Amino acid sequence: MKKAMWLLLGVCLFCMTGCSSDETDQSLSLSAKEQEAYIKQIDGIMDEYYWSYDKDSLAFRAGEVPQESQESARLLSASQDAGYSLKPVAGAPCVMAAAELLHYNGDVAGEVNCIFVNNQLAGVYYMGGFDDAAYSLRERNPFLANGKFSAYENWTGMNTEYRVLNGSLPEEGFLTKDRRGVVASIQNGKVELYHLSGSVVSRMRTLSPGGGLQAVSVAYVESGEEDLLAVLLAEVTEVDSEGDPVFHRSEKVILYDSSLQVVGEVQLEREGCTALGSEDGKLFLFIDQAMETYDFGEGGWHRTRKESLRHRVTQCHTADLDGNGEIEYLLTDGMDLYLYHHLESGLLKLWSTHLGVESLYGALYSGDLNGDGVKEVYICDATGTTIRYILTERGLRSSNEDIQYGQAIYPCDWNGDGIDDYWNITEGVGRTGSLYLSKS
Repeated sequence: MKKAMWLLLGVCLFCMTGCSSDETDQSLSLSAKEQEAYIKQIDGIMDEYYWSYDKDSLAFRAGEVPQESQESARLLSASQDAGYSLKPVAGAPCVMAAAELLHYNGDVAGEVNCIFVNNQLAGVYYMGGFDDAAYSLRERNPFLANGKFSAYENWTGMNTEYRVLNGSLPEEGFLTKDRRGVVASIQNGKVELYHLSGSVVSRMRTLSPGGGLQAVSVAYVESGEEDLLAVLLAEVTEVDSEGDPVFHRSEKVILYDSSLQVVGEVQLEREGCTALGSEDGKLFLFIDQAMETYDFGEGGWHRTRKESLRHRVTQCHTADLDGNGEIEYLLTDGMDLYLYHHLESGLLKLWSTHLGVESLYGALYSGDLNGDGVKEVYICDATGTTIRYILTERGLRSSNEDIQYGQAIYPCDWNGDGIDDYWNITEGVGRTGSLYLSKS
């Protein structure tokens, strides 16, 4: 018989359930009708906040609603934020229902706790995050591990001190930028390079792979005073009804110097490479659900490390979001956004969304567009509209109040003055774009 059929005995500690009891030897039972009434209310609050839960894990306990105290402050605040204030019923006898809380894609978020007084839902919160503390149902994605960030976003809106310049840049934006300010984009299987020349952004070069191969991903890799352009080449084995590539058989990675002369090559040992990344002179290949690290040494590029992931990767972006000197790894598989730290012991996942459906499109970007010293994260959804994520103490959260439908924002430092600029695309015929260059 399911746990939901019984009212468990025992004392409910604040740190575990938020509902306390001094009656340690008293037992209660629920009738089928009472069980159904409680579950109906739980289902309602889950639907209201777009959560799910494991009904087989549902359990009930008896106790008292906690009084206001330093220990219960966060619990009470979490419930209040979800629209249920426990202060008017503090100290009242209660029934607590606890179950495993699930995101809609099935990922476990923690333990949801519902407090009932006089058979009515009086409070709700969940225990989760890296600190296993109380969170509001509104807080969907708390940190999974302590990132030890030194600063967080103070978002008050984008700077208005920009010069607006013209130019040409693909609607899909770009994938990577070198230290000279040259950005690389992939269009129709070719690599296109753009830069700011005077007051205009223009295309400076196109690389055509040839030989029946197409460019799938690009990344700039630091190499002394210059940056090498790494290009993942693949053979298209299938296209969709619109002629876009669907499946690839990855062949090799070609590296070009700043004069676009071939200076290196990495032959892939197996198929399935989907994206490239780099940091501190290292080249990363994302193959299936793993990240392979390549270093340059005697005889060329050699794989020195392989780390497992629980998801594929279509885009990789590295940045120091909070300015503390430690690089954050932003990854996406087209469905979810992931944030990692790369430690000696391996990749540590700090945070992620939990959508599990195709929802993200194009490249990942970061930039400090309000000048508070902390970079925001930008990526487009399937409609071509940018989603902005800002770094908070509870995790990254979206902040799109000032972004219009169809607007795309691609930040980077175009002129090398150390201040982030951005390419802005507006919805409309032709989706025209303009460069917003910061006034240093």
